[in-house]
Amino acid sequence: MPTILRVFLLLFLLINTIKASTPKYFTVSYDPDFAPFSYLEKKEPEGLLIDYWKLWAKKNNYKIKFINGKFWDNAINLAKKGEVDFFLGTAPYELWMKSSFTVYRTKTSLFINKDLHRDFNFKTPYLIGIVGNDHKKLISEKFPFSQILVYKDYKLLFKDLLSKKLDLIFDDKVAIEFYALRNNFFHKINPLEPMQDYTSIKVISKNKDLIEIFNEGFKKLTSEELYDIENSWILDKNQQIYKKSFSLTPKEKDFIQNNVFKVSVSNDWRPVTFKNEKGEPDGMASEIWEVIKSKLNLKCEYNFSDSFTQQLNSIKDKSNDIIFSSGETKDRIKYSLFSKPYIEFPFSIVTLKDENFIENIDYLFNKKIAVVRNFTAQKLLKENFPQIELIIVKDVKEGLKKVSRGEAFAYVDIKPNLIYYINKLKFNNLKISGNTGLDYKIEIMIRDDYPQLQTIFNKVISSLDEKEISQILNKWNNVQFEENFDYTNFWIAISIIFIIFLILIYKNQLNVKRNISLKQLVNERTKELRELNEELEKRVDRKTKELIKANYLLDEAQKIARLGSFSYNTKTKTLQWSDEHFKIFGLYPNEINPSLTAFLSFVHEDDRKRVKIHLYKATKSDKRKAVELRIELRDNSIKYIQLTTKVTKFDSNNKPIVVIGTVFDLTKIKELELQKREKDSMLAQQSKMAALGEMLENIAHQWRQPLSVISTASTGLQIQLEMNNEISKEFLYKSVKSINEHSQYLSKTIDDFRNFFNPRKEKALFTIDSTIEKALSLVSTRVKKYNIEIVKDLKDIKIETIESELIQILLNILNNAIDALNSKNQEKKYIFISTISKNNLLHIKIKDNAGGIPAKIINRVFEPYFTTKHKSQGTGIGLYMSNEIVTKHLNGVLKVSNSSFTYNNDRYAGALFTISIPTQKAKV
Repeated sequence: MPTILRVFLLLFLLINTIKASTPKYFTVSYDPDFAPFSYLEKKEPEGLLIDYWKLWAKKNNYKIKFINGKFWDNAINLAKKGEVDFFLGTAPYELWMKSSFTVYRTKTSLFINKDLHRDFNFKTPYLIGIVGNDHKKLISEKFPFSQILVYKDYKLLFKDLLSKKLDLIFDDKVAIEFYALRNNFFHKINPLEPMQDYTSIKVISKNKDLIEIFNEGFKKLTSEELYDIENSWILDKNQQIYKKSFSLTPKEKDFIQNNVFKVSVSNDWRPVTFKNEKGEPDGMASEIWEVIKSKLNLKCEYNFSDSFTQQLNSIKDKSNDIIFSSGETKDRIKYSLFSKPYIEFPFSIVTLKDENFIENIDYLFNKKIAVVRNFTAQKLLKENFPQIELIIVKDVKEGLKKVSRGEAFAYVDIKPNLIYYINKLKFNNLKISGNTGLDYKIEIMIRDDYPQLQTIFNKVISSLDEKEISQILNKWNNVQFEENFDYTNFWIAISIIFIIFLILIYKNQLNVKRNISLKQLVNERTKELRELNEELEKRVDRKTKELIKANYLLDEAQKIARLGSFSYNTKTKTLQWSDEHFKIFGLYPNEINPSLTAFLSFVHEDDRKRVKIHLYKATKSDKRKAVELRIELRDNSIKYIQLTTKVTKFDSNNKPIVVIGTVFDLTKIKELELQKREKDSMLAQQSKMAALGEMLENIAHQWRQPLSVISTASTGLQIQLEMNNEISKEFLYKSVKSINEHSQYLSKTIDDFRNFFNPRKEKALFTIDSTIEKALSLVSTRVKKYNIEIVKDLKDIKIETIESELIQILLNILNNAIDALNSKNQEKKYIFISTISKNNLLHIKIKDNAGGIPAKIINRVFEPYFTTKHKSQGTGIGLYMSNEIVTKHLNGVLKVSNSSFTYNNDRYAGALFTISIPTQKAKV
């Protein structure tokens, strides 16, 4: 039993060991377009945050799989839906997001197109682009009057910024600059100081337990490891957040602990270093030295010197160990050691204010330049530019005086020193005119037998927080120093001012009234100008907003209307297209360089000559010209466009300078026209078929009696022959004559039918009364059947038009009148037809006494498929096609109205149709 128990325990421990050694597996989504933090390189995820995750997995024996989210919001939604365990990292901005502690901090910033320099104002309306929704709330709060557009990736965001559709973009500063640099856009954008702030990047998950797992694992990552990864991706030290710590060897620690170091300090080299009122070192270099000193816990003894030469000599004779504000030169390295620099300033050039800006130090050749003895400026100028004539002075004050008096052309020193002394000593006739191109790197100077100290200082300087250094420098750049007051000059100035004051009082008494009047006038004018200025500012602001809105609306309107625009300068030969112009031609905005040759290359070869003629004529006139043409796109598809051009500016010789125009995409309109023609053709055919049915009914009625007569005559001949075995000549002649007459009638009916349905659409000259008679003959059977009386008032009027189509119109109107009368139970049924010619127009009026058309529907009778008859009795296309034929084929007008009239002393009412078509004289 004990043996079995031991085996069981061993097995249990083995299973747990295998289970513990099996790495956990996690999935992490990322945005492949967020360089340098996450992006695709040779189909593999790369970036700073990717490397942090890999380090996290390695240190915790985890396995991770990176899932490409394609776009920012898509990658976040994968975590939201639980399809992945984590999103790579962002600042949490939605309630579902569970976040880790801060993994990294990035600086966000606004960027603007360099070509759009303008005064920045949070209250001004802008179009601002962002990627994803994580910054949307912040931007909305900061820019309450602006419109925010959310993009899915940087590609579209930059495209709209560079094409000036967007005013600003906002995102991570490093990511934007990295993307711009990789795509050669860096020189086209500028960051803006407002809205530059740090954002904490945290790992995001839907599951709180997963976040706790991440946090525990991330604690195992050292700051040195995080720094090494950051340093490989973020080269700008100012943008790095992890700082590399330093460590000293045991020997270095002993050296520091066992020595008290003597430090030489300048009494008065403001604002770099000087002795303050408490007798302690002060200034920008002194403060940085204090940081270094505190990091190393140095024990120091300070010795102050009146000149830099004394300080250098103290290092030579080793009476001092350190100068913390020196610079390396060729002669100094012979007797001392130098640390790496911890701050750097340019050597600037001071001249009289009248001098121009000095772009290059070559301008100083053969001129007298003042420098302080043994200052680094003297050493570096002598080493690098021996041809410059140097005037050695004992201090800065003497150097500036020589320039002020014209004894030297310029004085050279570090920039903060110059700014301070020019202001302090009130050299109002001096200015900084440029830089020498040389920099003063402030380093720690060490006696040459202390090499250990050089190594120690270099380690500490490498670990300095650059942000802390910048804060120290900014603080001292803004410090105002006090100076001793010269009371002698003060009393002299007071005396002069008092005398001048008495004179002014005297003059003031003489001119008090005039001054008061002038003052009032000035105040009034000032007030008017102030009010005018305020009004102008409001107008400018309002017009600016309107212009921004108008430009945006114009772009949107062009998109909706499919209307592109262009302008052409004949002097510079430059052609500009709007974005919609490019899109109509199947191109991305600015995909090609617009030119006349490029435009003509898209024009269909059959239309090219006509377009060239159009452009030539357009430039010879100030009137608007338009032409329709076809363009052939790159995919060989054809588009129809309308090109409209107009010259808007001429030179003194009346030659065109500026030509503007539009291109309107007619493709859909042409397609609709084709569909409408097909529909009209179908409706015309339906109308013909409807007329054909009615005609067949008329023919059936018209043929019934003649066929009956012919049948009777032929039967009579047959009976006579059977009964008498012969037919009398008289009877035979009479029967044959009857058969022939009725056969001729049938033939005429067939000719009338064939003429009506003749497909020819040629115009012919005819008299209107004969045409009306033809139409009446085709409906005569129906007229007789329903006891309708036709009342005619026809004039012998000649007209040249398409007769068959006019007959079709007359038949449609007559059949409608017959149907209307048939539906009425009344004894007297009339159809009135009259013609009259007036002002080169033929007017045909057809009316009935069927009571008229109801007022609610009279305006709809010309609509397709509108009918008041039963479905089995009408299609509703007769009057629609009649109206189409009159207006489009016969160039006339068809009208309908209700009419009241008197006939044979009886009062009637009915529908009145009026056909008005132009008459034409016969050609000679």
